[in-house]
Amino acid sequence: MSKITDFSKTIVALSTALGTGSIAIVRIGGIDAISIVNDVFPGKDLLAAGGNTIHFGNIKNGDTEIDQVIVGLFRSPHSYTGEDIIEISCHANPLIVQELIEVLVSRGAHHAGPGEFTLRAFLNGKIDLAQAEAISDLITVKTKRGLKNSIDQLEGSLTGYLSDIKKKLIEILGLIEIDLDFSGEDLEVVSEQEITKEVIIIQKKIARLISSYNYGKLFNSAINMVIAGQPNVGKSTLMNYLIGENRAITSHHPGTTRDTIHENVVIGHMFFKLIDTAGLRSTNDVIENEGVERSRQQIANADIVLFVLDASSHNSDNYKISGLMGSEYTRKIILVANKKDLGVSEKTRALLNSADAPVVYISASTGEGINLLKKEILRTMSSFWNQSDDEIVISAARHKEILERTQMFLTNAVSTIKKSSGFEFVSVDMREALNALGEITGETATDDILNSIFKNFCIGK
Repeated sequence: MSKITDFSKTIVALSTALGTGSIAIVRIGGIDAISIVNDVFPGKDLLAAGGNTIHFGNIKNGDTEIDQVIVGLFRSPHSYTGEDIIEISCHANPLIVQELIEVLVSRGAHHAGPGEFTLRAFLNGKIDLAQAEAISDLITVKTKRGLKNSIDQLEGSLTGYLSDIKKKLIEILGLIEIDLDFSGEDLEVVSEQEITKEVIIIQKKIARLISSYNYGKLFNSAINMVIAGQPNVGKSTLMNYLIGENRAITSHHPGTTRDTIHENVVIGHMFFKLIDTAGLRSTNDVIENEGVERSRQQIANADIVLFVLDASSHNSDNYKISGLMGSEYTRKIILVANKKDLGVSEKTRALLNSADAPVVYISASTGEGINLLKKEILRTMSSFWNQSDDEIVISAARHKEILERTQMFLTNAVSTIKKSSGFEFVSVDMREALNALGEITGETATDDILNSIFKNFCIGK
């Protein structure tokens, strides 16, 4: 029995969000789940009912009616956790939910810990650890691509990919063991070159997964997109247009925005944290100067920068990005030539044609060109990772760390082969790599690892 859950205890928790609403679901699972609910659900014999059945009635605490409910009964082993589970759908009044849980606890149930239902599903072999993490991600992902990735992982895409790698590692280890058994007979079962070739193939597959993390990590967090540029070029107007409301103050007077303003927005299949910044210019105003410095910091930390300029201006310094053009930030900058409706200066157009960054002409006041800008934003972000929709993507830092550790063991194995140090040492590194991969799906996960993962789950999940 695992130390991190006591299967002798029946657990209960609210599985839906706490708050007033139409429906709430209270989940109770474990060895006594059916009998406990049966005691407070008069008129129905749940003990005799079949699994995967629905029952309507009243939950009572003695003679006091708590609520009219619908009871879903799922018998072991055909349930989410593999144990007997009942899900009670009641009216989502917090007072009702609280009293319902209290009456179940008074009959012997225990309050569930974070993610304890999913933990039991893992420990009972209903899902592996990667699938359990995908369940948590399904609740928190902020993009459609992230949702698809979580569903794919829940259905076993990552598990299958890693299973193929592990099978190959086991196959290589088997050949090495046979070779070692016959080493005294001067018989070569497998050559060092063959082993090296197979390990390098595996490393390439793992490297592809590791590289996908830079894309996948954005499924659960917003992409930082900074709107920057000189004063009075329309940065705040652009932000207001993108979010669909007048969030930022706009004015013809330079220096109106003196601090960063943050808003969330979905563009296509990506989730962005949009950051409007103070205009970049030299100023003697202490407060505005602080805003300018914060703008520079935001640009440095941004995933993508929309550098806005006045397309109608004849200013020869129009598109200079305060030392950023030509730097390491160039690849994440889109030049947004605003005020197209006022005409485009030929000098500015010539400057933009020579810029080392994509250029989009828009009018933030009329909306002209905004759709083209959105397409360029998505194209620029997608170009960073070169990931297709069908590729397996990892989004958990834990997975990335394990895969990097696996690569280290495999690199050590190849290095040992090159030194001709013997297959005995190669097999040690290969086994370490195999054990590391097992941490992702859970075969070699310790209680400490499980505690670390499930403590971040919702209670009731």
